[in-house]
Amino acid sequence: MTLDRIGWHNRGIELRLKGQFDAALRAIDMALMQRPIAPETLTMRAHLLADLGRFDDAVGAYREALEAGPQQIDTHETFARLLPQIGRRTEALDSYRAALAKSPETGALWVSAMGTAKALGEPVQLLEWAQAAEARFGPDTMVTAFAALALSSVGRDAEARDLLVHAVATEPDYSPAQMTLAHVLVKLGDYRGAEAAAGEAVRLAPEDQAAWALLTVVWRLLDDPREAWLADYERMVMPFDLSGLDLPALTALLNARHQTTQHPADQSLRGGSQTRGRLFDSADPKLVALQVTIKREVEARLGNLPDDATHPFLARNTRAIQFVGSWSVRLRSQGFHISHMHPEGWLSSALYIDLPPEVGLSDAGALAFGIPDAALNLDLGPRRIVRPKPGQLVVFPSYFWHGTIPFESDTDRLTVAFDALPA
Repeated sequence: MTLDRIGWHNRGIELRLKGQFDAALRAIDMALMQRPIAPETLTMRAHLLADLGRFDDAVGAYREALEAGPQQIDTHETFARLLPQIGRRTEALDSYRAALAKSPETGALWVSAMGTAKALGEPVQLLEWAQAAEARFGPDTMVTAFAALALSSVGRDAEARDLLVHAVATEPDYSPAQMTLAHVLVKLGDYRGAEAAAGEAVRLAPEDQAAWALLTVVWRLLDDPREAWLADYERMVMPFDLSGLDLPALTALLNARHQTTQHPADQSLRGGSQTRGRLFDSADPKLVALQVTIKREVEARLGNLPDDATHPFLARNTRAIQFVGSWSVRLRSQGFHISHMHPEGWLSSALYIDLPPEVGLSDAGALAFGIPDAALNLDLGPRRIVRPKPGQLVVFPSYFWHGTIPFESDTDRLTVAFDALPA
């Protein structure tokens, strides 16, 4: 096959999507034999080395890509998220530090750096960058919201509130500032104020899952009957068995894809690993068949839900879904998911592929709904607990708070999960 460097690059992308990582890497190496060398191609080579579990080589390749293109946002973000998964968390933000020193005038780089520091739970660095960005570019509501979030994360909630009150007075239509203010006000015990701010966030961004998630908490704290309308855990948490799954084959396939040793710093699991990329992008016949089965069975259940044009979940129910994210999680003994929600979804899930024999006999390893984010410092118990079993799929609105209860076993707990939007 005679291809130019762009053709080889695109060929590498196609092969990667099919899961043919070795062949994809050969195609990318062919592209790199031709000039000029694009930073995007160097980044793709780094991605593929990570896909193959060659993590030391991948780290070197990401650094080479960033040396060639220090403003490559995708490269920074992927690299920063990989490092904690291979036991190198302390290095995760180093590429941003170097790039900001080299290209301090690039606003998009500052935004990405702050967003990544937020995602990785690094509030001290986030605050430092937010203050530096404001000093360089002037006052900005987005930057103020980042700074306030950092202050709240280190317990300086009153300062965060004061910043945010001024920010939303200046720019009341900036939804993230309203949402951050709502979170801070919950922590400060001002539930009515939090309700007002979350309500503004919902008005500005009606499909914002984070705003609806916070309203489930605020209305619960206020003993408002709208909590039961918004979060009907008995009806909208839907567990059901998927028939015809070859669970041993799926277990082997998924275990082979778990190559990292640590949990992602920006995800909910603790004590385990998560597959990289979108699982359902794979052309593997077993995963394609799994998608088809899931889609058919989920859409059948969605058809049984009532209509409610005023409800943030039910009003969007088209009885058809499209996958927007998919992954597998493998938890070790004492592993768990912190309570969280999925801001990018509409429908979220847990499919149990392989479970320790101890899981399912008690609440250990079970899925718990309704416990809010621990950062809110609230002592609220679960609204519903679902004990898993192999082959069971549980689907629920993405704004439902959910997490898992730790378990102890000599074997792992293996799941597939996805987020979906209405099709």
